[in-house]
Amino acid sequence: MNIIKAIADKNLFRPFLEDGKGNLSSWFNWGIALRCLYGLRMDEKHSELIQICTGRDINSFTNDGFETALFLTGRRSGKSRIAAIVGAYEACLSGREKKLSKGETGMVAVIAPTTKQARVVKNYLRGIFETPLLQNEIVRETQEGFLLSNNVLIEILTGDWRSIRGYTLIACVVDEVCFFGLDAESKVRSDTELIRAVKPSLATTNGRLICISSPYAKKGWAFNQYKRNFGNDNGKILVWNCPSRIMNPTLPQSVVDEAMAEDLQAAKSEYLGEFRDDIIIWLPREAIELAVKKGRRELLPRTGIWYQAFVDVSGGRNDSSAIAIGHKEGTTVTIDYVKEYKAPHDPYQIIGSMAVTLRKFNVRRVIGDNYSAEFVAQAFYSQGIGYEKSKLPKSQLYLELLPMICSGSIELLDNETLVNQLSSLERRTRSGGKDTVDHPQGGHDDLANATAGVCFLAGKRRRRVGGLFPKETNTNIFRKRRVLQAMAKSQAQKQKIFTG
Repeated sequence: MNIIKAIADKNLFRPFLEDGKGNLSSWFNWGIALRCLYGLRMDEKHSELIQICTGRDINSFTNDGFETALFLTGRRSGKSRIAAIVGAYEACLSGREKKLSKGETGMVAVIAPTTKQARVVKNYLRGIFETPLLQNEIVRETQEGFLLSNNVLIEILTGDWRSIRGYTLIACVVDEVCFFGLDAESKVRSDTELIRAVKPSLATTNGRLICISSPYAKKGWAFNQYKRNFGNDNGKILVWNCPSRIMNPTLPQSVVDEAMAEDLQAAKSEYLGEFRDDIIIWLPREAIELAVKKGRRELLPRTGIWYQAFVDVSGGRNDSSAIAIGHKEGTTVTIDYVKEYKAPHDPYQIIGSMAVTLRKFNVRRVIGDNYSAEFVAQAFYSQGIGYEKSKLPKSQLYLELLPMICSGSIELLDNETLVNQLSSLERRTRSGGKDTVDHPQGGHDDLANATAGVCFLAGKRRRRVGGLFPKETNTNIFRKRRVLQAMAKSQAQKQKIFTG
């Protein structure tokens, strides 16, 4: 049974997709897309839709279908529901399990970039298997998925491919492929790395790789396949690209119009199916890794070194807090210590822990971002540490960090979270030509922000009243300050005695 018949069958997939009136009409264009993928019969009347969505002539499609497909459609277009349908079909109706050796367990991997997205797909799959002919197919539900009676495992993975090692893949469905490597919980650096890791596991069964996503930045595997295969009648990969309302005509136009009025660039990506023109990568990962001192996790404090520190303190509910400490020797800025304090946490306890570390490095004044500056300042003050708000926003700190990395005048610690956050930063061009740098939507940059801040501080030339003190330490400065205060107090007492 092919996937179109399975969708139309009231005992299989139809109850999952039909609306309250038992109608499937809103899924019609998805049906055409799946016909292209699986090499099923198409009528000439579908040629206009196919031309719009693939840029290809209807006669360029063969009965063999495609081993790899990339569906780039906007939000609210039904992507995750279709991902679940394809995963269920491949697992129990495609017949690919017959290619497995006796006793071998096959797997259909459904991979999502975040835990939340994976949970959505798993709930959809559970709903599919509640239909009459499929409800007895599930032998056991696991934390990650379902084991079926045909010895096929449907595994829902979050931003990771490691769990599929040792299994033969019958198929792999990747939901929101354009957003891998952007979220902190993702264990892959990019969609390119993910696809490269998955493909060998599909070789035994010639299993299909189906990637579904809203478009995002012009980078990575998804964008490269779009450039090579969209509009290419000889393309080996099916690329289906269109706005949300083509795939889901029930989506109100008012929702799209409101989003367009609020943020044009974001709405083009989210609802019109276009890659964003205003987002580029801040710096390639390869350039960042050149600045990393392999195997160096942290450096111990040394006497005679002027250390600088920068903190990014959060409220502790959703975002992490972070601290970075560094110094400059000659023309090179060295990062000595970085630490991330993951949420949830008590910010007062975290500041206390930071203060202990700062005292080890003999740092008595720390710079931080503008978040709840007064609360943070008072908390540090209670620990005997001065706190000042950064004069530069984090976007400017990243722009200042860029030439330091490119010139090789910085040494970073070998910290995977730090490298991941720096390499996922995005540079956006705003109106007026002004560039801003920030983490991607749903991502985090707490450790990157703290590191960029301390690099800026340490890279500046230190000046004191009366000239330069290139080898001055915190200890010397505080000693001098206490001496001057004592002298002033003594002078005041003498003056009081003299004046009687």
